Amino acid sequence: MKRDQNLKSFRLLFFIFVILILSVTVSQTVFAQEPEYKSPDEMGGATVGLLTGMPFEDMITKRIPDIGGFAYFASMPDETLALKAKKIDAIFINNALIDFAAAHNPDLVKMGDHYLDSNFGFAFPKGDPQRDVWGAIIDRMKADGTIDALWEKWMLSDDPVKEMPKQDWPGSAGTIRVACADSFEPMSYVGKNKEMMGFDVEILLSVAKELDLKVEFTPMEFGALMPTIQAGKADMAIGDIVITAERAEIMDFAPYAPAYFTMLIRRTEAAGTVENKSFFTSLVESFERTFIKEDRYKMVLSGLGMTVLIAVTSAGIGLAMAYGLVFVRRIDKPFYNRLIKIYTSLIAGIPAAVILMVLYFIIFGSSDIPAVIVAIIGFALIYCARAYGIIWNAVISIDVGQREAALALGYDESLAFKEVILPQSKNLYRSLLYSQFIMLMKETSVAGYITVLELTRAGDLIRSRTMEAFFPLISIAVIYFLLTMIMARIFQNFDKYLEKQHDSHKIKGVD
Repeated sequence: MKRDQNLKSFRLLFFIFVILILSVTVSQTVFAQEPEYKSPDEMGGATVGLLTGMPFEDMITKRIPDIGGFAYFASMPDETLALKAKKIDAIFINNALIDFAAAHNPDLVKMGDHYLDSNFGFAFPKGDPQRDVWGAIIDRMKADGTIDALWEKWMLSDDPVKEMPKQDWPGSAGTIRVACADSFEPMSYVGKNKEMMGFDVEILLSVAKELDLKVEFTPMEFGALMPTIQAGKADMAIGDIVITAERAEIMDFAPYAPAYFTMLIRRTEAAGTVENKSFFTSLVESFERTFIKEDRYKMVLSGLGMTVLIAVTSAGIGLAMAYGLVFVRRIDKPFYNRLIKIYTSLIAGIPAAVILMVLYFIIFGSSDIPAVIVAIIGFALIYCARAYGIIWNAVISIDVGQREAALALGYDESLAFKEVILPQSKNLYRSLLYSQFIMLMKETSVAGYITVLELTRAGDLIRSRTMEAFFPLISIAVIYFLLTMIMARIFQNFDKYLEKQHDSHKIKGVD
């Protein structure tokens, strides 16, 4: 029966996979010729996409008073896909990213209007004297044409291979910790072998070499850059940061290149078509870009390993903590019971992503504990609260007569619990703990909020490079599906093993 169910699941998954491939392939054959909007005056009622952390709503509303609203995204690829799918009507983005997005998406075009003429800048903590040191070197690089040459290399060159300078200097002045946005090609992004690349990154390495500083990069989402600096987890932040008055209130900046903002919009549907490609040609090209180019499959494997590591480790720690709470609860002291209730209520009432961010940016904000350890602690706390509730409810459901019989045989309270009540309750809660582990493994997908490169985050980084959704998202979905099926099978076989062990200890002829 189980085998038939698994076979049906695989068939259903394969059918959905084929349908999605066909839909994606068909959608690539027609594109538009003219911009959907000629100017902001025509954008009444439009929904504009913004990256999380971009404080530009008032500026846009002043230019487009009757705007329909805003939608917020964690990365440029998410915005671009939403625009192409007609979920939003425009993207408000800076000049560096908009040229790259338009070049990789022939059905999108940038609007001519400019907003907020400013500068890109490296961010430093408020009052940090290093800002002036770095700013002086950057000013010299602008004057001698170095910055212009790097802009030509990263923004205008057709050369698909961009080489980064190696950190081959001694580093006698120490190490600088850099929070770096990891999905903003060509400014800062994760390249081959998880190497940080881009215009911003090369400028930073050039200055670090002159100062004889080694650079320690921490890749993360754009929205986490400022909180990371404020929490003291990095000495500076880079990655497509445009200097604004609001940001300058909380950070100091070393400007290095001009920046402005404008709208990225769709072209209207017209009669023109791109060159039709066969189904298999499009499929092979998409697969090659997603997995083969720059060995991107290694990023997926690395993310998978991190997901399993966090899930298994945190579940093991959380389960041990849950048993500890059960033993404490048996003491039946009002103070202890109240603490346990407060803890379980907090965990149940706060989303996992928020728990991780509170731990990373606030509780452990001033420490150098790696993000992976913080993630394990966070998920251990989550699993502990859930496992405790499951185990305790199973324990109290055991008939009181079992306790009384154990006491009559000479057991004390502690021994009666360990040898009689707890073993009987295991049959009631074991399968529920398995289900909670599988749920926990899927919840690790939010660990990317605190810079952990787990499976989902790996897919996001690949999407940021390919500007495609299909293979990165579907492959991650399939991996999670297979992973949960494998874990379910492991737990099923483990249960059978335990049942055999239990049966082998039975006295023959006695039920």
